[in-house]
Amino acid sequence: MDSNINKLAEPKRSTKTTERRRPAPVHRIIETSTIYAMHEGSHTLVNPLGGGAEECQGKVNQYQIIKDIGSGAYGRVVLCRNEQDSRYYACKIISKSRLRKKFRWSQSLPVRGGSAGSGSGSSGINDHLGSIKREVAILKKLSKHPNINALVEVLDDGKEDNLYMIFELCEYGPIMKLQMRQSVNPLSEELARTYFRDVVLGIEYLHYKRIIHRDIKPENLLLKAAAPFGIVQIADFGISNMFEDGEEEPIVDDKNSSPLFTPPEACESKSDTRQLRGYAMDIWALGVSLYCLTHGRAPWEDESVVLLYEKIASGALDICDDLSPNLKDLLTRMLRKNPDERISLQDVKQHPWTTKDGTDPMLPTEENCVFEEVTEEEVENAFQPAMMFVTKVRGWSR
Repeated sequence: MDSNINKLAEPKRSTKTTERRRPAPVHRIIETSTIYAMHEGSHTLVNPLGGGAEECQGKVNQYQIIKDIGSGAYGRVVLCRNEQDSRYYACKIISKSRLRKKFRWSQSLPVRGGSAGSGSGSSGINDHLGSIKREVAILKKLSKHPNINALVEVLDDGKEDNLYMIFELCEYGPIMKLQMRQSVNPLSEELARTYFRDVVLGIEYLHYKRIIHRDIKPENLLLKAAAPFGIVQIADFGISNMFEDGEEEPIVDDKNSSPLFTPPEACESKSDTRQLRGYAMDIWALGVSLYCLTHGRAPWEDESVVLLYEKIASGALDICDDLSPNLKDLLTRMLRKNPDERISLQDVKQHPWTTKDGTDPMLPTEENCVFEEVTEEEVENAFQPAMMFVTKVRGWSR
């Protein structure tokens, strides 16, 4: 786990009253579709927060690129600073050509199970951008909820290979970084409870918006600096699903998820993907994440995905004896093999471990999931003029 996280003080939340959350304004994402006047170059800029000069790799519109802070299969994530407000952001740079190669390779494989997921994008040449389109479409539905990592702007030019997604910066990164068969230091129950409650509120808001995240795991739970000990935000909606109103519980029609966090009902080779319950899948992944935070490892591990799935489907749950009885009970109820027997999110919110035996109740649903009324003025100002000058960061097309 990142050493910076260990520097955070143990939480000391009030047990007298629950903080009331004010309705957040409807979040608008700026979309820019033209990139031109491109050239490579680097320069030095002055850090507005002090500490001397910073080396700048390049510039994208008003965003000055500072340094790499992450990487992925189709690109990388860089730290950037907005010249207009002097704030720092995270920019996900995605290579369309890498996405296209991956899409063509996956299309050449025999199809197993269900479809690629609802809302996966348009047909034809743009199918390789389906996951990106789905992520943007989902983030457009979300207001600026404090426990959702907000997308600020999208830069996409059809003539250029790279697509740029500007996100709110979470300074401390993932709340825990796990590696197969390597344990890390677990969090104390108090700190784990604090982070867990943030994630529960974020998931409740997603489910209220008819969104199933499907990839809840510590790596996608980012810690943003905020007094007194930070705020956890849910990130990465690349394989999420959106559903229309009317279903009692949305049904997911494919098994895509991170292997360590896949629920047992999706591990069996003969399982019917049309019967995978969306809410129950997120509860399972949330339970596995809580297990990771309090144990420093995943409950079931194996280098072979086939053997891993067998362990998840039939292996016993081994819970550390040092944990409190309430936490053991919550983990057991969240990680029930049968999704019909798995605890609901509302019961998670009211569980004695989550609420410290009722002394620290969670934010009520009606205050956490505020209905946003969109005014005519907000509709009129939904789109902002695109910035017209973009410089290219050296080596981004590699």
